[in-house]
Amino acid sequence: MRPQHWLYTLPLRLRSLFRRARVEQDLNEELRDHLEQKVEVYLAKGLHPTAARRRAMLDLEGMERTKEECRDMRKVNWLHNLVQDLRFGARVLRKSPGFTAVAVLTLGLGIGANTAIFSLVDGILLRPLPYADPGRIVVFLQSYPSVGLTRWGISQYLFASFREQAQSFERSAAHSSVGVTLTGLDEPLRLQAALVTAGFFQVLGVNPALGRTFLPEEDVRGKNTVCILSHRQWRTRFGGDASIVGKPLRINETTLLVVGVMPPEFHFPSKDTDLWIPLGLDPQRRFGFMYSGIARLKDRVSAAQAEAEMTAIQGSLARQTENPPPPGADLKMIVMPLHQAVTRQARTPLLVLLGAVGLVLLIACANIASLLLGRLTARKREIAMRVALGASRQRIAAQLLTESLLLALLGAMAGSVLAVWLVRLISRLPLEGIPRVAEIQVNGTALLFTAAVALATSFLFGLAPAVRAYRFGVGHGLREAGRSASSVSGHRLNHSLVAAQVALSLVLLIGAGLLLKSFVRLLAVNPGFRADNLLTMRISLSERSYDSPEKMIQFYEALIGRVSGLPGVRAAGLISKLPVQTDGGDADGYVIEGQEAPGPVQPNALMHVAFPGYFQALGIPLLRGRDFAAADTGDTEPVAIVDDTLARAYWPDGNALGKRIRFGWDTSGRAWMTIVGVAGNVKHSGLVAAGYPHVYMPSTQRVQRIQQMHLVVRTLGDPSPAAAAIRAQVRELDANVPVFAVRTMEQIVAGSLNSQRLTNLLMGSFAAAALLLAAVGIYGVMSLNVTGRTQDFGIRMALGAQRGDIFRLVIGQGMKITAAGAAVGLLGAAGFSRFLQTLLFEVSPADPLTFAAVTAVLCGTAFAACYLPAGRATRVDPMVALRHE
Repeated sequence: MRPQHWLYTLPLRLRSLFRRARVEQDLNEELRDHLEQKVEVYLAKGLHPTAARRRAMLDLEGMERTKEECRDMRKVNWLHNLVQDLRFGARVLRKSPGFTAVAVLTLGLGIGANTAIFSLVDGILLRPLPYADPGRIVVFLQSYPSVGLTRWGISQYLFASFREQAQSFERSAAHSSVGVTLTGLDEPLRLQAALVTAGFFQVLGVNPALGRTFLPEEDVRGKNTVCILSHRQWRTRFGGDASIVGKPLRINETTLLVVGVMPPEFHFPSKDTDLWIPLGLDPQRRFGFMYSGIARLKDRVSAAQAEAEMTAIQGSLARQTENPPPPGADLKMIVMPLHQAVTRQARTPLLVLLGAVGLVLLIACANIASLLLGRLTARKREIAMRVALGASRQRIAAQLLTESLLLALLGAMAGSVLAVWLVRLISRLPLEGIPRVAEIQVNGTALLFTAAVALATSFLFGLAPAVRAYRFGVGHGLREAGRSASSVSGHRLNHSLVAAQVALSLVLLIGAGLLLKSFVRLLAVNPGFRADNLLTMRISLSERSYDSPEKMIQFYEALIGRVSGLPGVRAAGLISKLPVQTDGGDADGYVIEGQEAPGPVQPNALMHVAFPGYFQALGIPLLRGRDFAAADTGDTEPVAIVDDTLARAYWPDGNALGKRIRFGWDTSGRAWMTIVGVAGNVKHSGLVAAGYPHVYMPSTQRVQRIQQMHLVVRTLGDPSPAAAAIRAQVRELDANVPVFAVRTMEQIVAGSLNSQRLTNLLMGSFAAAALLLAAVGIYGVMSLNVTGRTQDFGIRMALGAQRGDIFRLVIGQGMKITAAGAAVGLLGAAGFSRFLQTLLFEVSPADPLTFAAVTAVLCGTAFAACYLPAGRATRVDPMVALRHE
């Protein structure tokens, strides 16, 4: 019977043995040691080895099950504690509505400003461009710094050579922006067109919303009679008609067939582009450096590698010209990512603003931390009682951190509303020249940033109170709670936080002061002309209707005569390029007769074509000589007017009259122009840029540059009402000539300062907010000190101290904190101002007057913040104070 029973149970025993073996294999080293210890205990009790191992396994399984239950219980307890802390924190904040409102508004200001500026940074700098694989798209231009050409376009010949020889690109294209006239409507309409080569849209990886892009065979002169409309023009001018594809448009008196409409988010090369037209590439055209190149890099090819290759190709081509650059010349190609090229001008101001709002947030956190520490002093009895009833220090600290998190979340909600308002306000400002403005919005990324900032700030301003609470012991807490809130312990931390606020505020204030002083200097720059009562507009003549120089000159002269006779008009003139523009004119090398520069490198000057009366209309003084006259025709000796900068560069007294000048490209027999006048210097390339010397030529002798001109009209009063009368005069002369870009010169000058104005506005606002927060922080700490030192002041006054002594004591304590913070802030400002150097104009980053004035303003504000608490301290009644204690 026993053998049969043994044979019957053998499979069960083997299965149990294998199962235990598998379980033992899954045990980690610590549990395996524990199992062996259990086995030894049961063996010592006399159990069979198999039974001992079985009992040990059962105990281990029970222990692990208990551990899992404990872990689950801890999870439940943690969630329960969190919910309990949140409810208790909400009750605490609700019981102190004044404190909660101040804290939420302070945090909302700091978080909202950070979210708004982050939305700017995200929309302009961080967000990828809306093209396929935008990281591989680059732009390329020429650079020749030694002759003053840091950014220089390429010609059609250069682009064709690069496209044929460069191996770094999958595909490349060239583009240039021009103005075109759309006729066939009620009145001629001026549009901004982009002339592009084949492959332009393929480089960017963008498909049209309707129709198709250009075919390679359409990039040939004579076959480039097609166009693609922008989505904006398609919607506004053609009502979103889907049948527009295949219809003709009359552009510059040439019929172009619409073959496509681009999607609404596509605007390249600029947000003002209305349509795209095939360039009709001429590979033999060596001059006309007006094109920019774009390309898509091949895989595993960097922009630096492409730049080295293209510079080598450029050098080889330059050495084949009649005037090759000298050995060692810094002629090179610049290849940079498209994103960098688009955002290059806005990067530094935005990063400075982001750092500024970060400082504002730190000041807000220090302010809230000071307030929480003050409340913590009043809550010592509460905390001590909770500890005495069994709450651990960790629970107390967690409770305070939870309250801080609630404050931060409420501040984030208020900050999000403020950020949306700020972004809308910024988007309504005149921001011409700032890239990707239309893409600025408070989106999901910005809200995630807000949540992250709220979490970080809750830790920043909640850490100090939590650490203080953690250090409270039961006996210590009860003793401190029994005293007045005036215990000196903890004041040192409050004072340190206020000093930090003062230091950070001083950094921001000095930065804003430097930018403001720079902007004032910029506004004081003499542009070389009078911008008041001056109206400007652009006029473009058709090549077909005005196919000869005589017709163009006849139209312009008739227009000037009509406009000059209008009521209220003092003077009128025409110029090829207006002053204070990013593109101030066409620059080229020039030669002074008898003072030719050695070698092929020539100095550069801006070339302008002007009609008689331009200098008078713009208010540019003629320092020597005369203005252009009707007698200066194509049959007479070529003449020119130069500015004072060019004249003094060659003649110390500036007397250039009778000398001769020519441009390097002009090798005709009539190349030399006699200088008949010297004009005052004009800021043609912006108020900041030093710019080039200027050479003005009469329209009657440079007719190839007068197809499109700027009309300038000086009036007796406000020039804006004169626009309608001038338009009527143009229509009477030719109804097909468009008048566009109608602006006053004051608007043009103001528009050239948009970036500086926005930076100053935001930086000044942040600095003012920082100063306000610092003043509130100083006032709060000094009020807490005065309230807490009632007994101290009472004893001092009982012993004979005068009210003035108490006043000076409180003021002195506050000013000591301010002085300590100011000392640190001056050091920080010295470092921070170096980042502003590229944004400053004629102002040193270490300008002593700005540093001294801003420090004085901050100290004065601190004194004002200390004045009220100090006055309250002098009104303490010694008997009442001592009886209270």
